[in-house]
Amino acid sequence: MRIAIIGSGVVGRATGLGFRKHGNNVTFYDIDEEKREALRKEGCSVAESVEEAVSGSDVSFVCVQTPFNNGVDLTYLRDAVVSVAKALDGRSYHVVAVRSTVPPSTTRRIVVPLLCEYSGLKVGVDFGVCFNPEFLREASALQDFLRPSRVVIGEVDRKAGDMLEELYKPFEAPIIRTSPDAAEMIKYVANAFLATKISFFNEVYLLCVELGLDPDSIAETVALDPRIGEYGIYGGRPFKGRCLPKDLKAFIQFFRERGVEPTLLSAVLAVNEKMEKISGDVE
Repeated sequence: MRIAIIGSGVVGRATGLGFRKHGNNVTFYDIDEEKREALRKEGCSVAESVEEAVSGSDVSFVCVQTPFNNGVDLTYLRDAVVSVAKALDGRSYHVVAVRSTVPPSTTRRIVVPLLCEYSGLKVGVDFGVCFNPEFLREASALQDFLRPSRVVIGEVDRKAGDMLEELYKPFEAPIIRTSPDAAEMIKYVANAFLATKISFFNEVYLLCVELGLDPDSIAETVALDPRIGEYGIYGGRPFKGRCLPKDLKAFIQFFRERGVEPTLLSAVLAVNEKMEKISGDVE
């Protein structure tokens, strides 16, 4: 297929390069000229505008950042979606797939209305929409994309889901098709659990140090249980990076906005903040 990548950071770059390796025609776009130039040097097709990228594609993946600034900042997402909408001409069915991490109902309540308003077209007829969450580690994003444990497709319309399923078939991973709201929730639940696991083993680490025990040896032995595994078991350092801290804070806020106090997740965040102070590892 012909694919446009809107936002070529860690997620967009891995997504585009991964689909390219499977023989798809991929065009990248990013507002950052340095990112565009780096992709050109790798021999990638790079557009100078969203319109140029979208007009020559069948599917557009929106992979822009959604930072947490006292709430999830959807500014970049809104701007990208509006630009994509203006580029849709209605001459052929086009799929818009959101990869950016967003609170549940964002695709349905914000992305779809913006696409309809600024394109003048009808969802499910002229264009389709999916929320397609990423589960990539920053340090190994391309490898993770090429070897997914699962692919989640939150489809607004069935035709869009069919197109994304066809696109992902060569990856030979389980494909779960669900609603956009459920797919958005799956992403947050996954990251919140990973953050919880790291904070749990950080507390175990502190206790082991107090008792004069080897925390790594204990954690590694516990991780031999296949229900637990090795990810996040090495204590002594907080979780950080682009995803876990902001997504945990966003999920906590999402709980509270709906009148549910996230007691466990609040404790997870508190443990992480404590480890930042102890280790001096603060971003």
